[in-house]
Amino acid sequence: MFYSGVEENSFVDDNSQNVSVKLYETEWKYLFNITNIDELRDTAIKAKLRTSRFRSVCWRLLLEILPPDSSEWLMAIEKYRSLYETIKSTHYNDPHTQDSGPDDPLSQDEDSIWKQYFKDIELKKIIEQDVIRTSPEVEYFGTKKIHNIMIDILFCYSREHPDLSYRQGMHEILAPLLFVLHCDHQALLHVLEQSSSDVSDLIQKILDPAFLEADAYSLFNIIMEIMKDYYNINDFIISAPKPTKHVKTTSFTCDSEVVQRLSKIRDTMLTKHDPELYGHLLDLDISFTTFGLRWLRLLFGGEFLLIDLLVLWDAIFATSPQDFALVNHIFVAMLVLIRVQLLKSDNTDCLHYLMRYPYVDVMTVIEYALHMFDPKMYILPSIINSLKEDKSDNIKSNITEQHVERPSKFISYVPRPNRNSTDDLLELCRIKLLQYHSILDPAIPIHNKEARQALTGMLELCGMLSSRQGIIEMGKDVARSTTTPIETLLTPETPEGGPLLPPPASAITMKVFRKTENSTDLQIQGAPIKNPLKQMKR
Repeated sequence: MFYSGVEENSFVDDNSQNVSVKLYETEWKYLFNITNIDELRDTAIKAKLRTSRFRSVCWRLLLEILPPDSSEWLMAIEKYRSLYETIKSTHYNDPHTQDSGPDDPLSQDEDSIWKQYFKDIELKKIIEQDVIRTSPEVEYFGTKKIHNIMIDILFCYSREHPDLSYRQGMHEILAPLLFVLHCDHQALLHVLEQSSSDVSDLIQKILDPAFLEADAYSLFNIIMEIMKDYYNINDFIISAPKPTKHVKTTSFTCDSEVVQRLSKIRDTMLTKHDPELYGHLLDLDISFTTFGLRWLRLLFGGEFLLIDLLVLWDAIFATSPQDFALVNHIFVAMLVLIRVQLLKSDNTDCLHYLMRYPYVDVMTVIEYALHMFDPKMYILPSIINSLKEDKSDNIKSNITEQHVERPSKFISYVPRPNRNSTDDLLELCRIKLLQYHSILDPAIPIHNKEARQALTGMLELCGMLSSRQGIIEMGKDVARSTTTPIETLLTPETPEGGPLLPPPASAITMKVFRKTENSTDLQIQGAPIKNPLKQMKR
């Protein structure tokens, strides 16, 4: 994608180490030799920065830390670095190393150097408690060096903004910024090992690893300036929660900006784009502050893998760098993409999905958010229509059928399954199949029986991929596509109200079995030794 300008014969060169330098320089020119920053925005929105070695530079340009004119970049970057050094030297004062005059460690005077010194120690301890828990699955964040850098940046920001100070969650905003800068630095160092003389001075100065901390602070500071209302929140006034038969949720009343934003997302945006889901969450008394504060404060950092989160941030920074307006649309898109699960769930299960968001395709989230942001420019992803074809009447009737007609002891003694990576992968496969089906269905004529049969098979696979309580579930789409209901023999062991769940019609090839007369052998001749249903379980 970035290397279209490199001639093919340039790879067959006596100095093979120059190849990586040429590719590196080509990517730089592709991204930044542009006449309009909208070209870079389009590149970021289309997820073309996923493998870029200059993502941190792109972010600084999109967020207007760097001016559009590249000839002014060095001046701008040096200004931000110098500013951070000034801030750091101002707030890192140790009374042990300077003459404090009549001041002493026991002084309670507001201007006391010692009093501020002890406050700073307490603040750093609070920050450190969060920093050491940052992304434990990523080795980079487990080193003492990175811990100290994060503490220094967050401490300086807190001292510079005493009205906001440090709030839990800020470290989760800082961590991806450091990671992106680190990746860009490592890419530069690798190229310099090949040929240090061929890399331009501009690139080397902008991506100088020695200024990791200062560059991360400049990014963090500008992002927090836009997001500060998510954190600048007074203590909640807790109102009496409504008594429900489900898990109780706490209602919050507050005039803070973040709560107003959540109310707008729920009452204005969600009700417009998915009134059915809006009504369902309202009926269950799902408070958006319960999960929404986390979504907004971490900029969805707790809901996506790091590699997907960076793509999401690419789109946010490119689309609305002044106010992050795309965030509201991403919020709604995330809800709509799990609408099927939410509409099937009660209060407890809904909160489970929202607090532990399942895996979804991040590009689908972005595409739907962009469509809501600007319907004229961005098309509606086809999968959205497929998801909304599941009518709530069918879903609700299935829930009612499950709780009323089936024996109560079945519900009481079966534990609620915990979602894991396998469940998320199966759900992603199911959604992808539905997406492919929605694309192919209108294009295949009715007289093409084999192709139509294949489409029906795709829906059947979707039904099989939808699992509940460890058994194979027949999808609603399959039930609608069959002309005759599946017949299942009733036996004395059949639960009251009918069988728990019949297998798909084509899942098992039925055979005629026989039992020899006057035989004491319990094994039926011709029957499979192993239960085929058990073999189908995951």
